[in-house]
Amino acid sequence: MNLNRIKAPYVSVRRVVLAALCSVSLFAGPALAAEIALLDQEYVLFNSQVAQQASAALKQEFAEEEQQVQTLEQSIRQLQSQARTDADVMTEQERSRLQSDLQSRLREREQLVRQLQQVQTERRSAFIRQYQPILAQSVENVVGEQYDLILDKGAVIYHRNSLDITEAVLNEFDSLVAEQGGAN
Repeated sequence: MNLNRIKAPYVSVRRVVLAALCSVSLFAGPALAAEIALLDQEYVLFNSQVAQQASAALKQEFAEEEQQVQTLEQSIRQLQSQARTDADVMTEQERSRLQSDLQSRLREREQLVRQLQQVQTERRSAFIRQYQPILAQSVENVVGEQYDLILDKGAVIYHRNSLDITEAVLNEFDSLVAEQGGAN
């Protein structure tokens, strides 16, 4: 099968579509003008006052587990250091026991980190589900009839700062959450 024959029609169709779009924009340019704004939704959600409070509560709730991870990491580093420095004077049985202890602590650390990450992911998803309607209302309040199109700021390569409504939406979001008593 000749791939060039398959590729050629795709390229020509792409060129036709591109040419058509260019023609339309040349003849109907002003008529196609739309008011565009940019928004970073994640920034609004996770830099809001309620997100900062939730993050602080989460850190406090899992402070003991975080301390366990740090303690495990410190003991792992010590065992690794001991294995490097004492390898020449250790018996095979001592090396084997040290390696076994090291592997056990690595698995324990890995399991604890995975559990913490799972909880964080679940809480993040729950937070988004809980506050998505307020975010939508915040966007609606800020935008009103002013904009025809809102694009995700992360998907845009270049923009003027005047197009970015993220801070205005964040302020509105914080206000709406405060009006509702901090939570939905």
